[in-house]
Amino acid sequence: MAILSSTDFASILTWSSDYLMFQLPLARRQMLLLEALKVKQVVLESIPTFLKLPIAVTCYWLQSTEAKAKLHHLQALLLGMLREPLHAIVNSPGTEDPQRGGAKMLYEELCQVKAPMRPGPRVDLDTAHVFCQWQSCLQMGLYLNQLLSTPLPEPNLTWLYNGSLVHRLCQQLPASSSVESLLSLCPEAKQLYEHLFNATKSYAPAELFLPKTKSKSKKKRQKKKVASLGTTADAKHWYDRSNRFGPLMPESLEEHVENSELE
Repeated sequence: MAILSSTDFASILTWSSDYLMFQLPLARRQMLLLEALKVKQVVLESIPTFLKLPIAVTCYWLQSTEAKAKLHHLQALLLGMLREPLHAIVNSPGTEDPQRGGAKMLYEELCQVKAPMRPGPRVDLDTAHVFCQWQSCLQMGLYLNQLLSTPLPEPNLTWLYNGSLVHRLCQQLPASSSVESLLSLCPEAKQLYEHLFNATKSYAPAELFLPKTKSKSKKKRQKKKVASLGTTADAKHWYDRSNRFGPLMPESLEEHVENSELE
């Protein structure tokens, strides 16, 4: 799975226990964290502070040979990360201006994409696996960051990832130029997206950007995989029993957190 190896994790544990007692400066702790994630600090210079850790984790995830991410997976994740800054622009005090109007339109468009639909879309197993790997990387990155006394600010997880949004974006993006059309609504969001994309692009495998080809044999394998799942009800039963993939159903993380608190 696309997470830190046991060797990486053991190394950072050793670093944290040996060095933190000597109160390492912030810059040194940041360097140790980024070395574990195999990311150069210069790549994060244009990234907003609250997104540096998620982008560093995404760069690590893309480097893994086990992460079978495609371009639309990366695009969906990065578009999802725009919700928090868009929300901040929309709700900032002051008079109305064109910038806020564009941000509001884009924010509402993303909210509409993640809104529940009936009947719900079928969850793609490959996409679910890819996002599960990314979440595992993020979880480990948060642990390492905490062990090093948070050299990078921790993101607001309720804004960072939304299952409904990223899964539905993945369904829409391969079929159209939705990224360009969406971002045209808000130039500021487009600029931020470009910073995020450029930072992660330098760590992505070259095949991520190759033209898409779909062989007949691959189509047959996909049909066979769908047939093996049985009915929609059977598939739903399978998901309900899987603790790892449960959070990746088309439900928002906000709803997941609320349900956990109620329990």
